[in-house]
Amino acid sequence: MEQAEIAAHNMVSAGPDRRPHLWVPMFWSVQFGVNIKSVGVPTLGDQLVVAQGALNEARFVAVYGYRGRVIAAASFDGGKWLGFYQQQVEAGAAFPPDYALVDRRTDALQPVDPAFPDPHLPTHEPTVTVTGHSPTERRVQFVAPHA
Repeated sequence: MEQAEIAAHNMVSAGPDRRPHLWVPMFWSVQFGVNIKSVGVPTLGDQLVVAQGALNEARFVAVYGYRGRVIAAASFDGGKWLGFYQQQVEAGAAFPPDYALVDRRTDALQPVDPAFPDPHLPTHEPTVTVTGHSPTERRVQFVAPHA
């Protein structure tokens, strides 16, 4: 939607008035009645804080930082905040956020490691091994998961 608006603007504008299309990744989904929205790239974050709501209420906004800048936000039933956090990502705002908090948040913002798995290491192991060179020789072996 934003790309179309910028394209239309650029078609009717002179060169110096044209705007670049700077896209911030985003998605939304509804899972088991929970509205999940995200802006930026959370998996690149090296720290996160819960800036609105609370985890135990299952209604919150987690803000992700990387090297002292806000790079993403993800919300569970807190989508009204995502426009604000998109602006923070686009502006390269400081992390952790230093603005006044709202939405019944009372404890201090303490950044924590988001504990994303190392993208260079496999996160899953095979559960089935297929061997044999032809369809008549194929053998299937189930591999028990490691405990």
